[in-house]
Amino acid sequence: MQQFDKDILVSEVVQIRNTKTGSYLAATGFNTQEKGFLFSSTTNINNYYVVGSDDPYNHYTLWTIVKVFDDTNRINYGDIVFLKNLSTKLYLIYEFEKLSEVSNQVRVSLNEKRQENFPLILQQQGEHIFSSKQYSIKNNMHLKIQTTKLTYFLQTSNKNYTSKQVKDYKEISCGKESDYNNWEIVKLNEERQQFFEIEPTQQLKINAQEIFDSDKIIIRNYKTGYSLHSHKKQYASTGMQEVTCFSYERDVNDWWVIQQTYQMASKQIQDQMPINLVHQETIKFLSVDEYNLAKSKNGNQVRATQASMQQSFIISTIDNQSLIIGKPFFLFYQPLNKYLCQGPSISEMQQTQYEAIMVDKITNSCLWVIEKKIK
Repeated sequence: MQQFDKDILVSEVVQIRNTKTGSYLAATGFNTQEKGFLFSSTTNINNYYVVGSDDPYNHYTLWTIVKVFDDTNRINYGDIVFLKNLSTKLYLIYEFEKLSEVSNQVRVSLNEKRQENFPLILQQQGEHIFSSKQYSIKNNMHLKIQTTKLTYFLQTSNKNYTSKQVKDYKEISCGKESDYNNWEIVKLNEERQQFFEIEPTQQLKINAQEIFDSDKIIIRNYKTGYSLHSHKKQYASTGMQEVTCFSYERDVNDWWVIQQTYQMASKQIQDQMPINLVHQETIKFLSVDEYNLAKSKNGNQVRATQASMQQSFIISTIDNQSLIIGKPFFLFYQPLNKYLCQGPSISEMQQTQYEAIMVDKITNSCLWVIEKKIK
């Protein structure tokens, strides 16, 4: 029970603190201002300032973390989420097309509607998961809060806003990787729960959803939140059906059927089990370009091929236990001794999608999670 007490839970009221500045993510009741010609400005009646507050007893520093996909009742690294302010009931949003007031980064504000195609990804710092085997987010553990553009993260500034209503607060924006985009999620201790009149959240048992042979699933990358994706378009280099990593929103081209390579008495997918992945929409199998015919500089390309060319992958879960929704795992291809990974480059045919490749070295980009089972 003590171990669970440290986990951040779904629907739990928390504070979110920047580890560089010490300021807390906070809502306000002030509408954002749009700079106009010369010294003029207009008010955005639908958007409100989100700020960095130094006051941990500010009621506007209370948040709940809303999961996009219902896997477990704990908040985990790799989760795709929205941040909802408890006091205002508004969601934190970011707008790539608009600049922040002071630092000219990506603008962040609050709105009553969440942006469905622009969620946040809770990203683990470093490669600690390989030694700890832990992927649940615990009290005061450091993390980054990533946008759908993989190089932009939620951050605070060491400078205050210039607008009169919020000039005493630090600017919040999204920017490139730096010390200013390091955060921690803070559970309310008993004293703060009493101050804010918040009841403690009681959720002790993990609601594990197991994966079985022939389940239809969506797989996403643990680090980026992008889904494993395929479509009828073919690589120009090889003529094979392209497989990529796709951002948002999800569609039928993200659906895969997981199959046991060898039929077992138990249909549950276990650690170290050989499996095949069949693309639901095109009925083609995930496979590997063993000879790197595409001449990818980052690793062996993966593609979708006919059943006669099917290849098996080994499921390797992070804790060496059975596969469940939300648990990180590797897809290992034994003939090449390589792992499926989201590559660093844009895919060959799609300018908004990333390559899916096989690599030698294990990193967080080689970890995947089952996002959901599709009925």
